[in-house]
Amino acid sequence: MQGRNPSLFRVISTDYPSFLSVLFPIVFGAFSLYFLFSGNDALRLFLPLAIGVTIVGIPVLVQRYRTISSVFAEGMQTKGVVTSLSFFRGRGRVEYSYTFQGEKQVSGNAINKNSRTRKLRVGQAVTVIVDRNKPQLAFIQEIYL
Repeated sequence: MQGRNPSLFRVISTDYPSFLSVLFPIVFGAFSLYFLFSGNDALRLFLPLAIGVTIVGIPVLVQRYRTISSVFAEGMQTKGVVTSLSFFRGRGRVEYSYTFQGEKQVSGNAINKNSRTRKLRVGQAVTVIVDRNKPQLAFIQEIYL
């Protein structure tokens, strides 16, 4: 491909695991600060939780961003079709099929509901960026760029 990569903000706003890896440290950190300044004993619970979700969240975000970026930078572009789409509140799942190197593949991603993902429809033709070495790993270009 041409090497266009989604921004970190676009990955966080579209990819549900990336979003959670940012959301949890913020929420638990905010509660910890609140309990710190209010003198509440709940700080003893929330501070370790905030530290723990931050320790887990940062590597998850880095790994997800690196995976998505590397597929966009080095992957192959192909045509695909959205086969399944569901949303529950602000999160959802999209599944799509495509042909890569003569073989039919099916992939999917957990996504956030946003202006780009709301436009997806079952049966819609999409551009899929496929990892050359792992053809089952793919992302829909239109929702990340």
